[in-house]
Amino acid sequence: MTTAPVEYVRAQITNHARLFFTEPAARLLQSDAIRFLTYAEAVAMRGRQIVIPVDLPVPPVPELPWQVQFNGTVLTLWNRAPHPDGDHWRAIPNETAPVWYQHVSGTLMPSWNLFGNTFDLLTFGEEQRLSQRDHHDRFAAAFSPRLERGLLEVPAVNETVALVVAAVVAMSHTGQPSFTLDCLSGPPVVVLSHDCDALLGNDFWTQSVRLYRFIQSLVRLRLPRLSNLWWLARNAVTPRRFYFDNATGMIDIERCFGYTSTFYLLNGSGGRFGARSPFSVIPQLLEHIPPSWDIGIHYNYDTFLNQDRFAAQLEQLQEVVSHQFVSGRAHYLKFDPFRSFSFLQQFGIYVDESSGWADYVGYRNGIAGCFQAYDTEKQLPLDIWEVPMVIMEAALIKQHGADAVNFVERQLQHLSCIGGALTILVHPGQFFNPEHRQMLGIYHELLKVCRRMGAITHTARSLVDQLRR
Repeated sequence: MTTAPVEYVRAQITNHARLFFTEPAARLLQSDAIRFLTYAEAVAMRGRQIVIPVDLPVPPVPELPWQVQFNGTVLTLWNRAPHPDGDHWRAIPNETAPVWYQHVSGTLMPSWNLFGNTFDLLTFGEEQRLSQRDHHDRFAAAFSPRLERGLLEVPAVNETVALVVAAVVAMSHTGQPSFTLDCLSGPPVVVLSHDCDALLGNDFWTQSVRLYRFIQSLVRLRLPRLSNLWWLARNAVTPRRFYFDNATGMIDIERCFGYTSTFYLLNGSGGRFGARSPFSVIPQLLEHIPPSWDIGIHYNYDTFLNQDRFAAQLEQLQEVVSHQFVSGRAHYLKFDPFRSFSFLQQFGIYVDESSGWADYVGYRNGIAGCFQAYDTEKQLPLDIWEVPMVIMEAALIKQHGADAVNFVERQLQHLSCIGGALTILVHPGQFFNPEHRQMLGIYHELLKVCRRMGAITHTARSLVDQLRR
């Protein structure tokens, strides 16, 4: 294996530690105390150091996972590394559920394919191996082999870094790995954002859907829901209510909690998958967004890998926004991890939040945080960073129902033990809208959970800017 993938993984581990762990701990990860070697070389090493094999294959379907106790939470590992031969190696904490293999000389080796798993997750390995795509040409969670193993809700990279940090710090003192962090990590982080797909409730497509639902019931000889006609009429008269007003309402509630967020603005061509609100409403929204909140571009559906259309969308937004756009997310998450990063770089984008699932709440790249994009063909890192979307409100309610808020609390509790940033997307039309009763009060409850868990806030851009200084 060339050195480029190794240096890439080392850099991502170190960067993650810089964001969520103490400075001395992050420095230790760059020291000679950690070495990336072939499996044969790692087994042959002697002395007090951590050796990480880089040549273990990654199976297309994750091998049976196992769980271990760590720092007050439970971690999930998979793709077990071979136990080195000989009586001089022992499994820690035990042979049944090992985390490390340690030689009597002090050499420490991970019991799972640390390098292979991390590189595979951060470079979209599943999507390279599998050709399935949905009707929007997206890689859906339903296609991931991790789904059948119950691994999509595991922030595997965070767990890996936490284990390595705990081990390297303890090894420098006692020669033995530790399973506690002892105040080495900071509080959990929340990254809040809002996709401004529809800022008015009277657009053609929203109104058409309401009318279609009413007529469809009549055609099927079923009792129609009169609420569809009610909302059609109500938003015709008061189009801003529960849409534009929700955007300003989210700002107000975030202020109350001391949090900030990013607003991704959608403009350009309209249609079912395009911008639903007129461009004239965007400058009006900008008047309400405080300076400390971030503003990004919501790449329109038809700008996907189309330079002329993307440039036209960006140019129109720049007419009303003074600063240069550096962050964005794809509308409908229409995104290709092997072509989109270099495409976006051409337009000055260096923060992207498109990697996530519309059909599932989980860690598409196995990370709660951010990572640098990697060109697998040229084998080099790119100067654009991905902050994967973990939670979208509609998927959260669909997947977890009445347990949605408790699920988020469990995720934050887990991240408080291992370090990391939970990303949450809430659309203005879903924030406080009686037409979507299942969503009423959810965002408020989520923010209360974040505050109760001691979470601090960063926008995607502020998170990445810490690493680019």
